[in-house]
Amino acid sequence: MPRVSNPPMSVAKSTLHRIDSDPASSAETLAQRAHRELRAALMRGDFLPGTALTLRGLAERLGTSIMPVREAVSRLAAEQALELQPNRAIVVPELSRREIGELWRIRCLIESDAAALAAEVATSDEVDRMAEITAGMWQALRRRDVHTFVEGTGLWAMQLAKASHSEPYIGYISNLRLRCAPHIAAAFGGDIVPEDPFFWFSLPLQEQIAEAIRDHDPARARDVRAADIRTFHTYVYKRLGWT
Repeated sequence: MPRVSNPPMSVAKSTLHRIDSDPASSAETLAQRAHRELRAALMRGDFLPGTALTLRGLAERLGTSIMPVREAVSRLAAEQALELQPNRAIVVPELSRREIGELWRIRCLIESDAAALAAEVATSDEVDRMAEITAGMWQALRRRDVHTFVEGTGLWAMQLAKASHSEPYIGYISNLRLRCAPHIAAAFGGDIVPEDPFFWFSLPLQEQIAEAIRDHDPARARDVRAADIRTFHTYVYKRLGWT
C-alpha cells in the first residue's frame, strides 16, 4: 500500500437512525428496534466514555416515544454498556485502566481461540468478507476517516467471530466489543495521523489472520490474532495516556 501524508485523521460524526419507519424490522417491537440501534451506535464508537444521555433526547433522535427507549436503555445497562445513575442520568461508562486491561485479556483468550476455530470451519465467502472489511479500513486510512476505521475494527472482529460458527463465541465477543468500543473510539480521537506505525502493522496482521484461516491453519490464526489484540491493546493504552 502506498503511504499517505500529513493531515490528521478526522472523526466523522454519526447519527442514530430513526426506527419509526424501518420496514426491515417490522417483526420487532419498538423497544427491540431501539435496543438494536443504540447497541449498534455504541459498537460503532458513536458515544465516547462519559457521554451523558437522556431518554427524551434519545427518543427524539430515534423517532419514537420514551417508553421503548427506557426499555432499551435498561437492557443496555444490564449488559454494562450504559450506567443508570441515581439522579436518573444515563452515562456511557468510563472504565479504569484495570477494567480495560481485564476485558482485553479476556478478549485475547476468546478471540484468538475463535480465530483458530474459524480456520477449521470458515467458508471462503466468510474469509472474503473479512478481506473486504480490511480493504475498507485501508480506504478509510487514506481518507483520514477515523470513525469508519474504528467501525471497521468492530465489523472485522465480529466477522471473525461469525466465521467460527460458534454462538457462544459470537455472544462473548460481541459483549466484550460493546464494552470496549467507546474507549477504542476515544483512543482514536485527536491528533492521529495516518503515518502512525500502528496502522501499518495492525492492518497487515488482519490480512495474515485471514490468510491463516483460508489456509486452514488454526495455530497460525490463533497466534497472529493474539499478537493483533496485544498490539491494539498497547496502542489504546498509549493513546489514553496509560503507558
